[in-house]
Amino acid sequence: MSAILEIRGLRKQFGGVTALSGVDLAIEEGEILGVVGPNGSGKTTLFNVVTGVHKATAGRVLWRGRDITGLAAHEISRAGIGYTFQQAMAFPGLSVMENVRIACEHVRRTDGSYPWTTPQALLDFVGLSALSGDEARILPFGNLRLLGIALALATRPSLILLDEPAAGLNDRETATLVGLVRQFPGHGISVCVIDHDMKLMQMLCKRLAVLDFGSKIADGPTQEVLNDPKVLEVYLGAAL
Repeated sequence: MSAILEIRGLRKQFGGVTALSGVDLAIEEGEILGVVGPNGSGKTTLFNVVTGVHKATAGRVLWRGRDITGLAAHEISRAGIGYTFQQAMAFPGLSVMENVRIACEHVRRTDGSYPWTTPQALLDFVGLSALSGDEARILPFGNLRLLGIALALATRPSLILLDEPAAGLNDRETATLVGLVRQFPGHGISVCVIDHDMKLMQMLCKRLAVLDFGSKIADGPTQEVLNDPKVLEVYLGAAL
């Protein structure tokens, strides 16, 4: 495999607070990479800098070898990086189908190779077809999460960043999520996921990176990382 995204020496400061302190990380083509760490360790900031929500203080982000550091969020999205936020987001007054149609207007890949070329195909894939006419505001939380995934997929990404996608989901909903995400690499979509649910991460990810106070302290095969004494000390502890 080769790296689809490379993060080199990434730093982000908010005033006197250092949220990221020289992070190096590569996401390989076709993998599902997990990023874990305590609250406040810099995980979401990492995603926000990569996707242009925040500007990096220093360091570089390379997309397929191209430096995209400092590009606007919409430019990064159109380059092929999708993002689902911690808070499930949609236009609440619009229907499920209308939300997906709007997202589909911001497509990048138009060569016909993408598996979900219509809003209906996306809703079929995430299992929301029966709710296509419902307003987003009335969706149960689990379905709102699925809508968020459909909206990210609508932009036809080659890499999708999932920020705590299982937060607030029950076991059945989490199993549905896992089943969907596992299919992404087979459709040419690499994945990087943040979550606190270690069972979920073990099911999805063959590799984990661990952040602590804005620095990467571990990166490797999932079970090796979970057994790393430093990781156990700073984050996981006896919970595993």
